[in-house]
Amino acid sequence: MKLFVAGLTLLQLLWQTLEVEDTPTPVTSGDISNVTQISGANINSTMLSNEVVFLNFYADWCHFSKRLVPIFEHAATQLKLEFPEPGKVQLGRVDCVKEVALADLYDIQKFPTLRLFYRGQPVRREYRGLRTSEALVKFVKSQLRSAIIEFKNADDLVVIDPKRRAIIAYILDTEDPAYAIFQMMADRFKNDCDFYLRLGDDLVDLEHRPFPEQLPALVFRPDIARTHGHDESYAGNPSDPSQLEPWILEKCVPLVREVNFANVEELIEERLPLLLLFHLPEDGASIKDFKAIVEMQLADQRSKFNFVTVDGWKFEHSVKHMGLTAKDLPLIAIDSLKFMYPFTKFSDMYIPGRLKQFMQDFSTNRIPLNLKMIEEKTKDSKNANAPSMPVSTFKELGPSKHRYSLLHDEL
Repeated sequence: MKLFVAGLTLLQLLWQTLEVEDTPTPVTSGDISNVTQISGANINSTMLSNEVVFLNFYADWCHFSKRLVPIFEHAATQLKLEFPEPGKVQLGRVDCVKEVALADLYDIQKFPTLRLFYRGQPVRREYRGLRTSEALVKFVKSQLRSAIIEFKNADDLVVIDPKRRAIIAYILDTEDPAYAIFQMMADRFKNDCDFYLRLGDDLVDLEHRPFPEQLPALVFRPDIARTHGHDESYAGNPSDPSQLEPWILEKCVPLVREVNFANVEELIEERLPLLLLFHLPEDGASIKDFKAIVEMQLADQRSKFNFVTVDGWKFEHSVKHMGLTAKDLPLIAIDSLKFMYPFTKFSDMYIPGRLKQFMQDFSTNRIPLNLKMIEEKTKDSKNANAPSMPVSTFKELGPSKHRYSLLHDEL
């Protein structure tokens, strides 16, 4: 509800979503730990012998790592009671001070970092939710599922969520090498995309829809509620993971992402400036147009910017920070993770090259004169009456020193 959200700051909302660790719960299994100490010597055997492996990358000197120990142990005990059969679930811990190679392998930048592996494959996103034993157990249980939904005919595909991206596979049988590769990709990207599978070569019942001329074949279906895109066939070899994985990554993790309080920490941790579209919740047209323009004109800027769409009601605090209100939506701005720079006006987005010029001006410090003057005055602490630049409200939603021991300087 707008009135409820408007009364809270972004930081308050984030902490209501994530919270800080709960009061450490004593381990209830005596002196027997259900958490395996992971090292370079046993990590492969642990991965291969368990369906789900949930790892805590920690350091003994880290305060937050110490607080997580009893919580993680309690979660392991609860999961052991629910899944007593060997090879189902295993929780493990990695001492990153001793196991530097493993910490480097998984790019650990803060302690504690929690990563889940399903059938030996890392789930792309790390766990960033509540640090309670109940939340950890719920998360692990949510990952104990096949990512693949099998269907028989084209009418079955009406269940596809128009707000979710999907990969649809047509494979002869489970003996086809493409099947194992598709399953591996689905396991890794199941939190980013939905995966559908049609086994068999009888495609008669698909004749009223486009279907592949030869098997195996893959089709990407975009989130049609948020994009102008259409189905796209995969042109590479479905049995070659080195070709397939980059394609799935590109399709399942789109150039323009929708930011919310569940993924904002991950987004900010990438430490790139944000090109933001603030929109009204029901304004699907602006979202589609923004995504189309970014994809057509700005794809070469992917390594320099993150492109995101933002619900302007939920992030009303950011809009107000720029001296604007919901009446000004939709609007575009750059958040440098230090200051915010509003675009001239939304309709200028449709002028070819105008949005790219705005980004280039930012990258080369040729920001609009009025904003430049305000920024310079802001740096002059002697001028008490100087107008202030809109300060970034997204920076404070990144990984926090109140939850992690960070291994690099803050943004």
